[in-house]
Amino acid sequence: MAVTGTFTGTGTSTPVAGMKFKLVLDFAGTASVDLEEQLPDGSAWIKVATGITADYSQNYDTSHMTTLRWNCTAHTNNVVWFMDRL
Repeated sequence: MAVTGTFTGTGTSTPVAGMKFKLVLDFAGTASVDLEEQLPDGSAWIKVATGITADYSQNYDTSHMTTLRWNCTAHTNNVVWFMDRL
């Protein structure tokens, strides 16, 4: 299930559950985005990658089901985000 969107301010993306992901950020200007993983009990989100400030593309693999989301923590210009389960 691929999900995509645009950060036009600070906030979080739609979460995606799976074991293998394709993650992409496309920056139009200045912003800071963290990649976060939900704890297995659903109680909190932990940072996996912090302070991403430039175009980003990565595959993310785990040995267990997990849920990921983007969190835009500082915004000046828009950031297009993409998450897909592989």
